[in-house]
Amino acid sequence: MDNRNEQALKEETSTITTTLGELVEAVTDIALQAGKTEAEGYALASLTIEKLLREKRRREISEA
Repeated sequence: MDNRNEQALKEETSTITTTLGELVEAVTDIALQAGKTEAEGYALASLTIEKLLREKRRREISEA
């Protein structure tokens, strides 16, 4: 992603204040609906939460 795309993404991004538990619950609810089985839903939720946390950590490191 080039700098123009990153800047556009930052400008379009809004912040939602929530607890980690609420985030996990919301992601899990959506993933369970999207998965073909309960196990697949939980796997989707796990991957999504892991990705969100990894991206947040990368942003924190790059801003430091």
